[in-house]
Amino acid sequence: LRRAELIKEGGATDKVRVGSTVTILDTEYEEEETYRIVGVYQADPSKGFISNESPIGRALLGKKKGAKVKVETPGGEAVFKIKSIE
Repeated sequence: LRRAELIKEGGATDKVRVGSTVTILDTEYEEEETYRIVGVYQADPSKGFISNESPIGRALLGKKKGAKVKVETPGGEAVFKIKSIE
């Protein structure tokens, strides 16, 4: 807990960070998904909350709108484009 850091709502939206809500486009299937990047203990993929330590969460961190990211998923490699960051 000494290293715990409070994440404030409404922070900078130029890059993906923990607390960001990110809309991504699966470039292969042309499907959009929206996720909130959270800590591992708050993760609930069924509600759109993915961990910053998950493959997708880790790949998105630090990226900007318009960036394409490659993610190794259980189903193989996927490429996502960041459509928006809130």
